[in-house]
Amino acid sequence: MHSKIIKIKHVTGTYTIEIQDGRLNEMQSQLDKCLNDEQAAIVVKGENGDQFVYPSDLIKNSFIAIVDGEEVRMS
Repeated sequence: MHSKIIKIKHVTGTYTIEIQDGRLNEMQSQLDKCLNDEQAAIVVKGENGDQFVYPSDLIKNSFIAIVDGEEVRMS
């Protein structure tokens, strides 16, 4: 099973969220909730305890793609 990454292309830049194995459906659900104003943001914890917040306004005004992790590494 390949790892997946969410690519968020916004006018301010391109952001990537690595999806842990087995959490793809959960992340898709969080994206849907942000797009439907049911959730204010997606919060992702980094490896060193950092938190990354992706507000729903950012997500709504972006092009979002879920791709294989290897595609991002090669580009």
